[in-house]
Amino acid sequence: MGPGDWAFVTLSMNPIGGLVVSIPFAVFELRYPGWLAVLAGTPLAYVPVLAVDLGWTQLVRIGAWNRLLQRMRSPHVERLTASRGSFWLTMLLTPVIGPWLLMAFMRYAQISQRRVALPIVLGILSSAAAIAIACAAVPWAFAR
Repeated sequence: MGPGDWAFVTLSMNPIGGLVVSIPFAVFELRYPGWLAVLAGTPLAYVPVLAVDLGWTQLVRIGAWNRLLQRMRSPHVERLTASRGSFWLTMLLTPVIGPWLLMAFMRYAQISQRRVALPIVLGILSSAAAIAIACAAVPWAFAR
């Protein structure tokens, strides 16, 4: 693995930008095929979700943190808790607000990672595929 490959790994794990930057970098600079950039980037983009989940698990062990969360409960969070993290809503929101921020919100709503892991991964995968398709289509469209 060369420095460009490490840059791709680092960019893919970046919670801000992430795949939006790493897939074009892999396709245009490193000459990866789009499908490889998608398959390699998707699990790397999930790493911040794991970090948020692990951090949250550590924070809930602190009594003061739990008391603060209970004071901050709102009707909106209660509705989300009642829906237990709707599959389609979670999948559609993942590319929009970011998987790590969505995971933080789900943990705030007391929804475990196992309930939302699949829709988050599918949301990351669909956005990665859209970015790879754009990387193939945009240069082709302007080459005419």
